[in-house]
Amino acid sequence: MRKKISGIIAICWALFQMYLIIVPGDMLPTQLRAIHLGFALVLMWLIRPLKTKKWTAPEWLQNTETIVLGTLSAAICAYIFFNAQRYDFYAYGYTTLDKIVSVVGILLILYATYRVLGLSLVIIAGVFILYALLGKYIPGNFGHRGFQPVVLATKLFLTSDGVFGSILGTSATLVFIYLIFGGFLKTMGGGKFFTDISYAGFGNRRGGPAKMAVVSSCLFGSISGSTIANVVTTGTITIPLMKDIGYKPEFAGAVEAVASTGGQYMPPIMGATAFIMAQMMNVDYSEIVKAAFVSAILYYLALLLMVDFEAAKTGMKGMAKDTLPNAKKVLKEGWHFIIPFVVMLYVLFVMKYTAQHAAMFAIAIMLVLCFIRKPGRDFLKKVGESLIDGAKSAITVAIPCACIGIVVGVILITGVGLEFSSLMRLLSGGSMFPLLLIMMLTSLILGLGVPTTAAYILVQVIAVPTLIELGVNPMAANLFCLYFAVISSITPPVALAAITAANIAGADPFKTGWTAVRLGISGFVIPFVFVYQPGLLLIGSFGEILTAVLSCTFGVIALSGALQQYFFGILKKWETAILFAAAVCLITPNTILDIV
Repeated sequence: MRKKISGIIAICWALFQMYLIIVPGDMLPTQLRAIHLGFALVLMWLIRPLKTKKWTAPEWLQNTETIVLGTLSAAICAYIFFNAQRYDFYAYGYTTLDKIVSVVGILLILYATYRVLGLSLVIIAGVFILYALLGKYIPGNFGHRGFQPVVLATKLFLTSDGVFGSILGTSATLVFIYLIFGGFLKTMGGGKFFTDISYAGFGNRRGGPAKMAVVSSCLFGSISGSTIANVVTTGTITIPLMKDIGYKPEFAGAVEAVASTGGQYMPPIMGATAFIMAQMMNVDYSEIVKAAFVSAILYYLALLLMVDFEAAKTGMKGMAKDTLPNAKKVLKEGWHFIIPFVVMLYVLFVMKYTAQHAAMFAIAIMLVLCFIRKPGRDFLKKVGESLIDGAKSAITVAIPCACIGIVVGVILITGVGLEFSSLMRLLSGGSMFPLLLIMMLTSLILGLGVPTTAAYILVQVIAVPTLIELGVNPMAANLFCLYFAVISSITPPVALAAITAANIAGADPFKTGWTAVRLGISGFVIPFVFVYQPGLLLIGSFGEILTAVLSCTFGVIALSGALQQYFFGILKKWETAILFAAAVCLITPNTILDIV
Protein backbone atom coordinates (compact mmCIF):
# COMPACT_ATOMS: atom_id res chain seq x y z
CA MET A 1 0.00 0.00 0.00
CA ARG A 2 2.79 2.43 0.96
CA LYS A 3 4.55 1.74 -2.37
CA LYS A 4 1.38 2.33 -4.42
CA ILE A 5 0.54 5.60 -2.65
CA SER A 6 4.10 6.90 -2.97
CA GLY A 7 4.09 5.98 -6.68
CA ILE A 8 0.85 7.88 -7.30
CA ILE A 9 2.11 10.95 -5.42
CA ALA A 10 5.46 10.87 -7.28
CA ILE A 11 3.72 10.68 -10.67
CA CYS A 12 1.33 13.51 -9.76
CA TRP A 13 4.26 15.66 -8.60
CA ALA A 14 6.24 15.04 -11.80
CA LEU A 15 3.29 15.61 -14.14
CA PHE A 16 2.23 18.78 -12.32
CA GLN A 17 5.65 20.40 -12.59
CA MET A 18 6.08 19.31 -16.20
CA TYR A 19 2.66 20.83 -16.97
CA LEU A 20 3.75 24.16 -15.46
CA ILE A 21 6.74 24.27 -17.82
CA ILE A 22 4.55 23.61 -20.87
CA VAL A 23 1.66 25.85 -19.76
CA PRO A 24 3.07 28.52 -17.41
CA GLY A 25 0.43 30.15 -15.25
CA ASP A 26 0.33 33.19 -12.99
CA MET A 27 1.31 31.27 -9.85
CA LEU A 28 3.50 33.22 -7.43
CA PRO A 29 7.06 31.87 -6.94
CA THR A 30 6.34 31.19 -3.27
CA GLN A 31 3.26 29.16 -4.21
CA LEU A 32 5.23 26.95 -6.61
CA ARG A 33 7.94 26.43 -3.98
CA ALA A 34 5.33 25.51 -1.35
CA ILE A 35 3.82 22.86 -3.64
CA HIS A 36 7.31 21.58 -4.52
CA LEU A 37 8.34 21.24 -0.88
CA GLY A 38 4.97 19.77 0.11
CA PHE A 39 5.25 16.96 -2.44
CA ALA A 40 8.88 16.31 -1.44
CA LEU A 41 8.07 16.06 2.28
CA VAL A 42 4.99 13.85 1.88
CA LEU A 43 6.82 11.54 -0.52
CA MET A 44 9.85 11.37 1.79
CA TRP A 45 7.77 10.22 4.79
CA LEU A 46 6.25 7.51 2.59
CA ILE A 47 9.42 6.04 1.09
CA ARG A 48 11.70 6.41 4.13
CA PRO A 49 9.97 4.67 7.05
CA LEU A 50 11.26 5.16 10.58
CA LYS A 51 14.34 3.00 11.09
CA THR A 52 18.09 3.13 11.64
CA LYS A 53 20.91 0.75 10.74
CA LYS A 54 20.42 -1.15 14.00
CA TRP A 55 16.73 -0.66 14.68
CA THR A 56 13.48 -0.72 12.74
CA ALA A 57 10.33 0.75 14.23
CA PRO A 58 7.22 -1.47 14.48
CA GLU A 59 4.96 -1.18 11.45
CA TRP A 60 2.18 0.58 13.42
CA LEU A 61 4.66 3.26 14.53
CA GLN A 62 6.00 3.69 10.99
CA ASN A 63 2.47 4.13 9.64
CA THR A 64 1.49 6.52 12.43
CA GLU A 65 4.56 8.69 11.83
CA THR A 66 3.92 8.73 8.07
CA ILE A 67 0.27 9.74 8.48
CA VAL A 68 0.92 12.40 11.14
CA LEU A 69 4.01 14.00 9.57
CA GLY A 70 2.72 13.61 6.02
CA THR A 71 -0.56 15.31 6.89
CA LEU A 72 1.24 18.03 8.86
CA SER A 73 3.67 18.67 5.97
CA ALA A 74 0.85 18.93 3.44
CA ALA A 75 -1.17 21.23 5.72
CA ILE A 76 1.75 23.60 6.39
CA CYS A 77 2.72 23.86 2.71
CA ALA A 78 -0.94 24.37 1.76
CA TYR A 79 -1.16 27.15 4.35
CA ILE A 80 1.88 28.86 2.79
CA PHE A 81 0.35 28.42 -0.68
CA PHE A 82 -2.94 30.10 0.21
CA ASN A 83 -1.28 32.92 2.17
CA ALA A 84 1.66 33.54 -0.19
CA GLN A 85 0.31 36.79 -1.55
CA ARG A 86 -0.15 38.18 1.95
CA TYR A 87 3.46 37.31 2.89
CA ASP A 88 4.87 38.83 -0.28
CA PHE A 89 3.48 42.27 0.58
CA TYR A 90 4.36 42.69 4.23
CA ALA A 91 6.85 41.33 6.73
CA TYR A 92 5.20 42.23 10.04
CA GLY A 93 1.89 41.75 11.80
CA TYR A 94 1.88 37.98 11.58
CA THR A 95 -1.01 36.13 13.20
CA THR A 96 -0.65 33.57 15.97
CA LEU A 97 -1.29 30.79 13.45
CA ASP A 98 1.46 32.22 11.19
CA LYS A 99 3.91 31.97 14.08
CA ILE A 100 2.88 28.41 14.98
CA VAL A 101 3.20 27.32 11.35
CA SER A 102 6.67 28.91 11.15
CA VAL A 103 8.04 27.19 14.26
CA VAL A 104 6.57 23.79 13.36
CA GLY A 105 7.69 24.19 9.73
CA ILE A 106 11.33 24.88 10.69
CA LEU A 107 11.42 21.87 13.04
CA LEU A 108 9.80 19.68 10.39
CA ILE A 109 12.39 20.66 7.77
CA LEU A 110 15.29 20.01 10.15
CA TYR A 111 13.93 16.56 10.99
CA ALA A 112 13.21 15.76 7.33
CA THR A 113 16.76 16.80 6.40
CA TYR A 114 18.10 14.46 9.06
CA ARG A 115 16.05 11.61 7.59
CA VAL A 116 17.36 12.32 4.10
CA LEU A 117 21.03 13.16 4.77
CA GLY A 118 21.84 12.43 8.38
CA LEU A 119 23.15 14.96 10.88
CA SER A 120 25.73 16.88 8.81
CA LEU A 121 23.54 19.59 7.27
CA VAL A 122 21.23 19.67 10.31
CA ILE A 123 24.19 20.51 12.55
CA ILE A 124 25.27 23.32 10.21
CA ALA A 125 21.75 24.75 10.15
CA GLY A 126 21.49 24.35 13.93
CA VAL A 127 24.70 26.29 14.48
CA PHE A 128 23.41 29.17 12.35
CA ILE A 129 20.07 29.19 14.19
CA LEU A 130 21.89 29.36 17.54
CA TYR A 131 24.01 32.18 16.16
CA ALA A 132 20.87 34.12 15.21
CA LEU A 133 19.29 33.51 18.63
CA LEU A 134 22.36 34.27 20.77
CA GLY A 135 23.86 37.14 18.76
CA LYS A 136 23.69 39.67 21.59
CA TYR A 137 25.90 37.43 23.75
CA ILE A 138 28.64 37.16 21.10
CA PRO A 139 31.45 39.71 21.51
CA GLY A 140 33.28 41.51 18.72
CA ASN A 141 32.30 42.02 15.11
CA PHE A 142 30.34 38.77 14.93
CA GLY A 143 27.87 39.91 17.59
CA HIS A 144 24.45 41.30 16.66
CA ARG A 145 21.20 42.26 18.36
CA GLY A 146 19.83 38.70 18.32
CA PHE A 147 16.32 37.44 17.56
CA GLN A 148 13.55 35.94 19.61
CA PRO A 149 12.81 32.30 18.57
CA VAL A 150 9.34 33.03 17.15
CA VAL A 151 10.50 36.18 15.33
CA LEU A 152 13.41 34.23 13.82
CA ALA A 153 11.11 31.41 12.72
CA THR A 154 8.75 33.82 10.91
CA LYS A 155 11.66 35.54 9.16
CA LEU A 156 13.07 32.21 8.00
CA PHE A 157 9.77 30.58 7.04
CA LEU A 158 7.45 33.33 5.84
CA THR A 159 9.75 35.60 3.83
CA SER A 160 11.58 35.05 0.56
CA ASP A 161 14.92 35.28 2.38
CA GLY A 162 14.62 31.86 4.00
CA VAL A 163 13.14 28.44 3.34
CA PHE A 164 10.97 29.52 0.40
CA GLY A 165 13.70 31.63 -1.18
CA SER A 166 15.52 31.35 -4.49
CA ILE A 167 17.48 28.23 -3.49
CA LEU A 168 14.30 26.15 -3.17
CA GLY A 169 13.00 27.98 -6.25
CA THR A 170 15.88 26.67 -8.35
CA SER A 171 15.16 23.14 -7.17
CA ALA A 172 11.51 23.58 -8.16
CA THR A 173 12.02 25.18 -11.55
CA LEU A 174 15.33 23.85 -12.89
CA VAL A 175 16.80 20.91 -11.03
CA PHE A 176 13.57 18.91 -10.81
CA ILE A 177 12.97 18.59 -14.56
CA TYR A 178 16.52 17.39 -15.18
CA LEU A 179 16.16 14.76 -12.48
CA ILE A 180 12.99 13.64 -14.28
CA PHE A 181 15.02 13.52 -17.51
CA GLY A 182 17.57 11.36 -15.71
CA GLY A 183 14.79 9.10 -14.49
CA PHE A 184 13.55 8.61 -18.06
CA LEU A 185 17.04 7.95 -19.37
CA LYS A 186 17.78 5.38 -16.68
CA THR A 187 14.45 3.51 -16.81
CA MET A 188 14.18 3.46 -20.61
CA GLY A 189 17.62 1.84 -20.87
CA GLY A 190 19.89 4.82 -21.46
CA GLY A 191 22.07 4.00 -18.45
CA LYS A 192 22.66 0.48 -19.78
CA PHE A 193 23.41 1.89 -23.24
CA PHE A 194 26.15 4.19 -21.93
CA THR A 195 27.64 1.36 -19.86
CA ASP A 196 27.58 -1.05 -22.80
CA ILE A 197 29.15 1.46 -25.17
CA SER A 198 31.93 1.96 -22.60
CA TYR A 199 32.39 -1.82 -22.43
CA ALA A 200 32.62 -2.09 -26.20
CA GLY A 201 35.03 0.82 -26.54
CA PHE A 202 37.44 0.15 -23.68
CA GLY A 203 36.84 -3.36 -22.33
CA ASN A 204 39.60 -5.05 -24.35
CA ARG A 205 42.17 -2.32 -23.72
CA ARG A 206 44.90 -2.49 -21.10
CA GLY A 207 43.11 -2.14 -17.75
CA GLY A 208 39.88 -2.18 -19.74
CA PRO A 209 37.31 -2.50 -16.91
CA ALA A 210 38.84 0.49 -15.09
CA LYS A 211 38.71 2.66 -18.23
CA MET A 212 35.19 1.40 -18.80
CA ALA A 213 34.29 2.49 -15.25
CA VAL A 214 35.74 5.95 -15.87
CA VAL A 215 33.86 6.52 -19.13
CA SER A 216 30.51 5.03 -18.07
CA SER A 217 30.54 6.87 -14.73
CA CYS A 218 31.44 10.11 -16.51
CA LEU A 219 28.49 9.74 -18.91
CA PHE A 220 25.98 8.54 -16.34
CA GLY A 221 27.24 10.79 -13.54
CA SER A 222 26.54 13.98 -15.43
CA ILE A 223 22.82 13.20 -15.52
CA SER A 224 22.30 11.24 -12.29
CA GLY A 225 22.36 14.22 -9.90
CA SER A 226 23.89 12.05 -7.17
CA THR A 227 27.44 10.76 -6.74
CA ILE A 228 26.29 7.93 -4.47
CA ALA A 229 23.60 6.82 -6.92
CA ASN A 230 26.21 6.78 -9.67
CA VAL A 231 28.61 4.66 -7.60
CA VAL A 232 25.89 2.15 -6.79
CA THR A 233 24.48 2.03 -10.33
CA THR A 234 27.71 1.58 -12.30
CA GLY A 235 30.00 0.35 -9.52
CA THR A 236 28.14 -2.91 -8.95
CA ILE A 237 29.16 -3.85 -12.50
CA THR A 238 32.58 -2.26 -12.93
CA ILE A 239 34.21 -2.87 -9.53
CA PRO A 240 34.02 -6.71 -9.66
CA LEU A 241 35.37 -6.64 -13.23
CA MET A 242 38.32 -4.46 -12.15
CA LYS A 243 39.11 -6.88 -9.33
CA ASP A 244 38.88 -9.85 -11.70
CA ILE A 245 41.68 -8.58 -13.94
CA GLY A 246 44.00 -7.80 -11.01
CA TYR A 247 43.28 -4.35 -9.58
CA LYS A 248 43.45 -4.26 -5.78
CA PRO A 249 40.03 -3.86 -4.10
CA GLU A 250 40.84 -0.41 -2.70
CA PHE A 251 42.11 0.75 -6.12
CA ALA A 252 39.01 -0.56 -7.89
CA GLY A 253 36.73 1.15 -5.39
CA ALA A 254 38.71 4.38 -5.63
CA VAL A 255 38.51 4.44 -9.45
CA GLU A 256 34.72 4.15 -9.34
CA ALA A 257 34.42 6.77 -6.58
CA VAL A 258 36.59 9.32 -8.40
CA ALA A 259 34.87 8.69 -11.75
CA SER A 260 31.39 8.98 -10.26
CA THR A 261 32.33 12.12 -8.33
CA GLY A 262 33.60 13.90 -11.44
CA GLY A 263 30.27 13.36 -13.16
CA GLN A 264 28.82 16.11 -10.96
CA TYR A 265 31.13 18.55 -12.76
CA MET A 266 30.86 17.10 -16.27
CA PRO A 267 28.84 19.00 -18.91
CA PRO A 268 26.24 19.11 -20.28
CA ILE A 269 24.12 18.54 -17.14
CA MET A 270 26.77 18.62 -14.37
CA GLY A 271 24.56 16.81 -11.88
CA ALA A 272 22.07 19.73 -12.07
CA THR A 273 24.13 21.94 -9.70
CA ALA A 274 25.17 24.11 -12.64
CA PHE A 275 21.58 25.32 -12.94
CA ILE A 276 21.73 26.69 -9.41
CA MET A 277 25.06 28.32 -10.22
CA ALA A 278 23.62 29.95 -13.34
CA GLN A 279 20.73 31.36 -11.32
CA MET A 280 22.96 32.62 -8.50
CA MET A 281 25.37 34.22 -10.99
CA ASN A 282 22.53 35.51 -13.17
CA VAL A 283 24.17 34.18 -16.33
CA ASP A 284 23.00 31.89 -19.12
CA TYR A 285 23.42 28.19 -18.34
CA SER A 286 25.37 27.71 -21.57
CA GLU A 287 28.12 29.96 -20.16
CA ILE A 288 28.59 27.58 -17.23
CA VAL A 289 28.81 24.55 -19.54
CA LYS A 290 31.35 26.24 -21.82
CA ALA A 291 33.54 27.36 -18.93
CA ALA A 292 33.57 23.96 -17.19
CA PHE A 293 34.21 21.82 -20.28
CA VAL A 294 38.03 21.85 -20.51
CA SER A 295 38.67 21.42 -16.78
CA ALA A 296 36.21 18.51 -16.66
CA ILE A 297 37.99 16.81 -19.56
CA LEU A 298 41.36 17.27 -17.81
CA TYR A 299 39.96 15.69 -14.65
CA TYR A 300 38.98 12.55 -16.55
CA LEU A 301 42.14 12.55 -18.65
CA ALA A 302 44.18 12.39 -15.44
CA LEU A 303 42.07 9.52 -14.10
CA LEU A 304 42.31 7.54 -17.36
CA LEU A 305 46.09 7.96 -17.35
CA MET A 306 46.28 6.83 -13.73
CA VAL A 307 44.41 3.58 -14.36
CA ASP A 308 46.35 2.97 -17.59
CA PHE A 309 49.71 3.46 -15.86
CA GLU A 310 48.62 1.16 -13.02
CA ALA A 311 47.64 -1.53 -15.52
CA ALA A 312 50.93 -1.12 -17.42
CA LYS A 313 53.01 -1.38 -14.21
CA THR A 314 51.36 -4.62 -13.16
CA GLY A 315 51.01 -6.17 -16.64
CA MET A 316 47.21 -6.28 -16.65
CA LYS A 317 45.38 -7.26 -19.81
CA GLY A 318 42.01 -6.22 -21.10
CA MET A 319 38.93 -8.41 -21.22
CA ALA A 320 38.49 -11.01 -23.93
CA LYS A 321 36.66 -9.60 -26.97
CA ASP A 322 34.13 -12.43 -27.00
CA THR A 323 32.96 -11.40 -23.52
CA LEU A 324 32.24 -7.81 -24.57
CA PRO A 325 29.18 -6.37 -26.29
CA ASN A 326 29.54 -5.61 -29.98
CA ALA A 327 29.88 -1.85 -30.55
CA LYS A 328 27.84 -1.83 -33.76
CA LYS A 329 25.06 -3.84 -32.12
CA VAL A 330 25.03 -1.55 -29.06
CA LEU A 331 24.80 1.57 -31.24
CA LYS A 332 22.12 -0.01 -33.42
CA GLU A 333 19.98 -0.81 -30.38
CA GLY A 334 20.62 2.39 -28.43
CA TRP A 335 21.45 5.21 -30.86
CA HIS A 336 18.18 6.91 -29.96
CA PHE A 337 19.54 7.73 -26.47
CA ILE A 338 22.10 10.07 -28.05
CA ILE A 339 19.46 12.11 -29.91
CA PRO A 340 17.87 13.70 -26.77
CA PHE A 341 21.26 15.14 -25.77
CA VAL A 342 21.79 16.57 -29.24
CA VAL A 343 18.31 18.10 -29.13
CA MET A 344 18.91 19.49 -25.62
CA LEU A 345 22.15 21.18 -26.65
CA TYR A 346 20.58 22.54 -29.84
CA VAL A 347 17.64 24.01 -27.93
CA LEU A 348 19.96 25.50 -25.32
CA PHE A 349 22.76 26.89 -27.45
CA VAL A 350 21.17 27.53 -30.86
CA MET A 351 17.50 28.25 -30.18
CA LYS A 352 18.40 29.98 -26.88
CA TYR A 353 15.43 28.50 -25.03
CA THR A 354 15.43 28.14 -21.24
CA ALA A 355 17.06 25.13 -19.61
CA GLN A 356 13.62 23.86 -18.50
CA HIS A 357 12.29 23.87 -22.06
CA ALA A 358 15.47 22.18 -23.33
CA ALA A 359 14.87 19.33 -20.88
CA MET A 360 11.21 19.05 -21.93
CA PHE A 361 12.20 18.84 -25.62
CA ALA A 362 14.76 16.15 -24.77
CA ILE A 363 12.20 14.13 -22.77
CA ALA A 364 9.61 14.43 -25.56
CA ILE A 365 12.07 13.25 -28.24
CA MET A 366 13.20 10.36 -26.05
CA LEU A 367 9.61 9.24 -25.45
CA VAL A 368 8.76 9.38 -29.15
CA LEU A 369 11.86 7.42 -30.16
CA CYS A 370 11.45 4.81 -27.39
CA PHE A 371 7.79 4.31 -28.28
CA ILE A 372 8.58 3.87 -31.98
CA ARG A 373 11.21 1.25 -31.16
CA LYS A 374 9.29 -0.61 -28.45
CA PRO A 375 5.56 0.22 -28.39
CA GLY A 376 3.08 -1.56 -26.12
CA ARG A 377 1.83 -1.70 -22.54
CA ASP A 378 5.35 -2.10 -21.21
CA PHE A 379 6.15 1.38 -22.56
CA LEU A 380 3.49 3.04 -20.39
CA LYS A 381 4.73 1.11 -17.37
CA LYS A 382 8.25 2.42 -17.99
CA VAL A 383 6.96 5.98 -18.32
CA GLY A 384 5.39 5.67 -14.88
CA GLU A 385 8.57 4.15 -13.43
CA SER A 386 10.61 7.00 -14.94
CA LEU A 387 8.43 9.65 -13.34
CA ILE A 388 8.59 7.87 -9.99
CA ASP A 389 12.37 7.44 -10.16
CA GLY A 390 12.95 11.10 -11.06
CA ALA A 391 10.58 12.40 -8.37
CA LYS A 392 12.15 10.22 -5.68
CA SER A 393 15.63 11.43 -6.57
CA ALA A 394 14.35 15.03 -6.33
CA ILE A 395 13.70 14.52 -2.61
CA THR A 396 17.45 14.55 -1.91
CA VAL A 397 17.66 18.00 -3.54
CA ALA A 398 14.40 19.71 -2.53
CA ILE A 399 14.55 19.04 1.22
CA PRO A 400 18.26 19.95 1.63
CA CYS A 401 17.60 23.14 -0.41
CA ALA A 402 14.85 24.05 2.06
CA CYS A 403 17.28 23.49 4.93
CA ILE A 404 19.97 25.55 3.21
CA GLY A 405 17.36 28.30 2.97
CA ILE A 406 17.54 28.46 6.78
CA VAL A 407 21.32 29.01 6.63
CA VAL A 408 21.06 31.59 3.86
CA GLY A 409 18.26 33.36 5.72
CA VAL A 410 20.38 33.68 8.88
CA ILE A 411 23.31 35.01 6.84
CA LEU A 412 21.07 37.65 5.26
CA ILE A 413 19.24 38.87 8.36
CA THR A 414 22.31 38.95 10.62
CA GLY A 415 24.85 40.23 8.07
CA VAL A 416 27.30 37.55 9.17
CA GLY A 417 28.35 36.98 5.55
CA LEU A 418 30.24 40.28 5.58
CA GLU A 419 32.00 39.27 8.78
CA PHE A 420 33.00 35.91 7.26
CA SER A 421 34.48 37.79 4.32
CA SER A 422 36.40 40.07 6.67
CA LEU A 423 37.68 37.08 8.66
CA MET A 424 38.85 35.32 5.50
CA ARG A 425 40.68 38.43 4.33
CA LEU A 426 42.29 38.75 7.77
CA LEU A 427 43.40 35.11 7.89
CA SER A 428 44.77 35.26 4.35
CA GLY A 429 46.49 38.60 4.87
CA GLY A 430 44.70 39.84 1.77
CA SER A 431 46.76 37.47 -0.41
CA MET A 432 45.12 35.36 -3.08
CA PHE A 433 46.77 31.97 -2.57
CA PRO A 434 46.20 31.72 1.22
CA LEU A 435 42.58 32.78 0.64
CA LEU A 436 42.16 30.03 -1.97
CA LEU A 437 43.56 27.47 0.49
CA ILE A 438 41.11 28.65 3.16
CA MET A 439 38.24 28.44 0.68
CA MET A 440 39.33 24.95 -0.38
CA LEU A 441 39.32 23.74 3.23
CA THR A 442 35.99 25.45 3.88
CA SER A 443 34.46 23.76 0.84
CA LEU A 444 35.82 20.36 1.82
CA ILE A 445 34.61 20.71 5.43
CA LEU A 446 31.14 21.96 4.51
CA GLY A 447 30.92 19.23 1.89
CA LEU A 448 31.49 16.40 4.36
CA GLY A 449 28.43 14.21 4.08
CA VAL A 450 26.49 16.91 2.21
CA PRO A 451 25.38 16.60 -1.44
CA THR A 452 27.18 18.68 -4.06
CA THR A 453 24.31 21.13 -4.48
CA ALA A 454 24.10 21.90 -0.76
CA ALA A 455 27.87 22.18 -0.33
CA TYR A 456 28.22 24.56 -3.28
CA ILE A 457 25.46 26.88 -2.08
CA LEU A 458 26.88 27.08 1.44
CA VAL A 459 30.35 28.04 0.24
CA GLN A 460 29.08 30.31 -2.52
CA VAL A 461 27.12 32.45 -0.09
CA ILE A 462 29.99 32.72 2.39
CA ALA A 463 33.17 32.83 0.33
CA VAL A 464 32.65 33.73 -3.33
CA PRO A 465 32.06 37.48 -2.73
CA THR A 466 35.46 37.71 -1.02
CA LEU A 467 37.26 36.16 -3.98
CA ILE A 468 35.52 38.46 -6.42
CA GLU A 469 36.50 41.47 -4.29
CA LEU A 470 40.15 40.41 -4.66
CA GLY A 471 39.84 40.46 -8.44
CA VAL A 472 39.04 36.83 -9.27
CA ASN A 473 36.84 36.31 -12.32
CA PRO A 474 33.28 35.57 -11.01
CA MET A 475 33.01 32.41 -13.14
CA ALA A 476 36.35 31.13 -11.83
CA ALA A 477 35.35 31.90 -8.24
CA ASN A 478 32.06 30.01 -8.52
CA LEU A 479 33.56 27.02 -10.35
CA PHE A 480 36.34 26.91 -7.72
CA CYS A 481 33.68 26.41 -5.03
CA LEU A 482 31.79 23.87 -7.13
CA TYR A 483 34.92 21.85 -7.85
CA PHE A 484 35.73 21.41 -4.16
CA ALA A 485 32.09 20.82 -3.26
CA VAL A 486 32.25 17.96 -5.78
CA ILE A 487 35.62 16.59 -4.66
CA SER A 488 34.56 16.51 -0.98
CA SER A 489 32.77 13.23 -1.79
CA ILE A 490 36.15 11.45 -1.96
CA THR A 491 37.96 13.38 0.78
CA PRO A 492 38.50 11.54 4.12
CA PRO A 493 37.38 11.25 6.83
CA VAL A 494 33.78 11.12 5.53
CA ALA A 495 34.31 10.47 1.77
CA LEU A 496 30.82 9.09 1.15
CA ALA A 497 31.53 8.09 -2.47
CA ALA A 498 34.72 6.25 -1.47
CA ILE A 499 32.99 4.49 1.44
CA THR A 500 30.13 3.36 -0.79
CA ALA A 501 32.57 2.06 -3.41
CA ALA A 502 34.66 0.36 -0.71
CA ASN A 503 31.59 -1.54 0.51
CA ILE A 504 30.98 -2.84 -3.03
CA ALA A 505 34.66 -3.72 -3.47
CA GLY A 506 35.03 -5.36 -0.05
CA ALA A 507 37.93 -2.99 0.67
CA ASP A 508 39.08 -0.92 3.62
CA PRO A 509 37.15 2.41 3.46
CA PHE A 510 40.08 4.44 4.79
CA LYS A 511 42.55 3.02 2.25
CA THR A 512 40.00 3.45 -0.51
CA GLY A 513 39.48 7.09 0.49
CA TRP A 514 43.16 7.98 0.38
CA THR A 515 43.65 6.07 -2.88
CA ALA A 516 40.76 8.09 -4.30
CA VAL A 517 42.47 11.33 -3.20
CA ARG A 518 45.61 10.26 -5.08
CA LEU A 519 43.67 9.29 -8.21
CA GLY A 520 41.63 12.49 -8.07
CA ILE A 521 44.60 14.76 -7.34
CA SER A 522 43.97 16.76 -10.52
CA GLY A 523 40.66 17.82 -8.96
CA PHE A 524 42.62 19.51 -6.18
CA VAL A 525 45.01 21.25 -8.57
CA ILE A 526 42.93 22.36 -11.58
CA PRO A 527 40.73 24.87 -9.66
CA PHE A 528 43.82 26.80 -8.54
CA VAL A 529 45.02 26.90 -12.13
CA PHE A 530 41.84 28.36 -13.60
CA VAL A 531 41.63 31.02 -10.89
CA TYR A 532 45.04 32.31 -11.99
CA GLN A 533 44.55 31.38 -15.66
CA PRO A 534 40.90 31.96 -16.68
CA GLY A 535 41.96 30.86 -20.15
CA LEU A 536 41.35 27.30 -18.90
CA LEU A 537 37.69 28.31 -18.63
CA LEU A 538 37.82 29.57 -22.24
CA ILE A 539 37.84 33.16 -20.97
CA GLY A 540 40.26 35.63 -22.58
CA SER A 541 42.13 35.94 -25.87
CA PHE A 542 42.88 32.98 -28.13
CA GLY A 543 46.55 33.04 -27.08
CA GLU A 544 45.68 33.03 -23.36
CA ILE A 545 43.23 30.16 -23.83
CA LEU A 546 45.66 28.09 -25.91
CA THR A 547 48.54 28.62 -23.48
CA ALA A 548 46.44 27.72 -20.44
CA VAL A 549 44.91 24.61 -22.02
CA LEU A 550 48.17 23.21 -23.42
CA SER A 551 50.32 23.87 -20.33
CA CYS A 552 47.71 22.43 -17.97
CA THR A 553 47.14 19.38 -20.19
CA PHE A 554 50.83 18.52 -20.26
CA GLY A 555 51.03 19.32 -16.54
CA VAL A 556 48.21 16.89 -15.74
CA ILE A 557 49.89 14.18 -17.84
CA ALA A 558 53.21 14.70 -16.05
CA LEU A 559 51.55 14.74 -12.61
CA SER A 560 49.69 11.49 -13.33
CA GLY A 561 52.93 9.81 -14.40
CA ALA A 562 54.82 11.07 -11.35
CA LEU A 563 52.17 9.87 -8.89
CA GLN A 564 51.95 6.44 -10.54
CA GLN A 565 55.76 6.28 -11.05
CA TYR A 566 55.23 5.19 -14.64
CA PHE A 567 55.78 7.01 -17.93
CA PHE A 568 56.67 4.88 -20.97
CA GLY A 569 58.08 2.45 -18.41
CA ILE A 570 58.52 2.18 -14.64
CA LEU A 571 60.32 5.27 -13.32
CA LYS A 572 63.33 5.45 -11.06
CA LYS A 573 63.14 7.83 -8.10
CA TRP A 574 65.16 10.56 -9.81
CA GLU A 575 63.00 10.26 -12.94
CA THR A 576 59.87 10.55 -10.80
CA ALA A 577 61.29 13.70 -9.18
CA ILE A 578 62.02 15.27 -12.58
CA LEU A 579 58.54 14.43 -13.87
CA PHE A 580 56.94 15.86 -10.73
CA ALA A 581 59.00 19.05 -11.11
CA ALA A 582 57.89 19.29 -14.73
CA ALA A 583 54.26 18.93 -13.61
CA VAL A 584 54.64 21.75 -11.09
CA CYS A 585 56.30 24.02 -13.67
CA LEU A 586 53.63 23.33 -16.29
CA ILE A 587 50.67 23.74 -13.95
CA THR A 588 52.02 26.91 -12.34
CA PRO A 589 50.73 29.92 -14.35
CA ASN A 590 54.10 31.25 -15.52
CA THR A 591 55.39 31.26 -19.11
CA ILE A 592 59.07 30.95 -18.10
CA LEU A 593 58.28 27.91 -15.94
CA ASP A 594 56.31 26.39 -18.82
CA ILE A 595 59.39 26.70 -21.04
CA VAL A 596 61.59 25.17 -18.31
